[in-house]
Amino acid sequence: MRSFLVKRLKRPVIVAAASVLILRGLTLASRFLLSLLLARMLLPEEFGEYGLFTAILAYALLGMGLEFYSYMYREMVPAPPERRVQIIADEMALGAVSFVAIAFLAGFAVLGGLLSVSSTLWLLLILATDHVSLEATRFLVISSRPIKAYMTVFLRGGVWVYVLAALMYFVPSTRTLETVLIAWALGGLSAVVFAAVVMSNLPWSGLKGRSTDWAWVRNGLRVARPFMIASAGAQLLTYVDRFIIDHFQGRETLGLYTFYSTIAIGLLSLGASVSHQYLPKVIEGYNESPQAYRASLRTFFVALSGVMAAVVAISGLAMKPLLSLAGLDAYAASVSVFWLMLPGVLLRGIADVPSYAVYSAGDDKSLLYCNIASAAVSIALNFLLIPTLGIHGAALSSTVASASLFCGLWYLARRRISSNDTRHATGGSRTAEEPGGAS
Repeated sequence: MRSFLVKRLKRPVIVAAASVLILRGLTLASRFLLSLLLARMLLPEEFGEYGLFTAILAYALLGMGLEFYSYMYREMVPAPPERRVQIIADEMALGAVSFVAIAFLAGFAVLGGLLSVSSTLWLLLILATDHVSLEATRFLVISSRPIKAYMTVFLRGGVWVYVLAALMYFVPSTRTLETVLIAWALGGLSAVVFAAVVMSNLPWSGLKGRSTDWAWVRNGLRVARPFMIASAGAQLLTYVDRFIIDHFQGRETLGLYTFYSTIAIGLLSLGASVSHQYLPKVIEGYNESPQAYRASLRTFFVALSGVMAAVVAISGLAMKPLLSLAGLDAYAASVSVFWLMLPGVLLRGIADVPSYAVYSAGDDKSLLYCNIASAAVSIALNFLLIPTLGIHGAALSSTVASASLFCGLWYLARRRISSNDTRHATGGSRTAEEPGGAS
């Protein structure tokens, strides 16, 4: 019996899954540690400034990537290594153009007094390293190298936090927001170097003398456009509350809220690490048969809901004792804000299952409308509740908006599963909305 269990545990798929969960767990722990560090070392007003910086960075990352990876995923899954290298090169060219455009806009923001020169330089550096390492992670996931993918994630978002914690503990003069930004940038650079080494064995020599296929890029942007708008809606759902809190409640209150929302985003990222591993399987299942499609979604749902329910329950129970132990009484007094966020975190995390079901079927427009609707709900509720309920209103708005997103996506997924059954039963072909024909 023991030898049987050992053999089962040594299976590559088990080892890969366990390694990914450990790496993502360490990354998630680093986010919580970073939140504790900032809460301990910075004033709430400075924490609020950090919250605005991360929100602006999130929108800048969206503007730089343009959700082109949503098109790249479908192209890369069936592509041979030579074609994959060409896709990476074309996406890098698009990223370079986007970065120049964002830098140009940032220059105008500096001239207009909206951003300082130092904060703009840090923003651009972190933007570049985060974008490159994020795209490399996506490629490694697609190419079935999850351990290396999440090593990249750990370098970008985890290792530097542990180093920073030790530095701030032993060198009090480093307890500044600028030190955090320096460590963040160095972590991103290390992730880029690691990804470059891992991907060095690809057939890059085939790019010699080849120019960027801008026609292919333009077609990809056309296909990715609904995802760009949908992701903008998702980013509004995640970060718009920070700007509204800053306007109505002030920077100090924003600092309290940023502490909890940063942890909530970390919980969602752990769920996303599980989701990314199942996307290729869901796409393959959709193309294979209705039975394979349903089976892939069923396995995905069980795995994701189990992980999300566990992390939400553990974090909800442990948060107040940990804050009291750390001496963060001001944050512990507002822990009910975090508890209000948790149902929304659970629903939004599990929403990846119906979202991927709809995505694999190519119903991009429905994803777009669903995300826009939930963003509208979030914005309306934030403006309505924050002036009267403060950050509790923001947390409640987030949870209600996440619930609306989950319900909408679940309805769309059920429709797509049924239509896929009908398509295969009648021997029909894909519609223009399905993979390869989205517009």
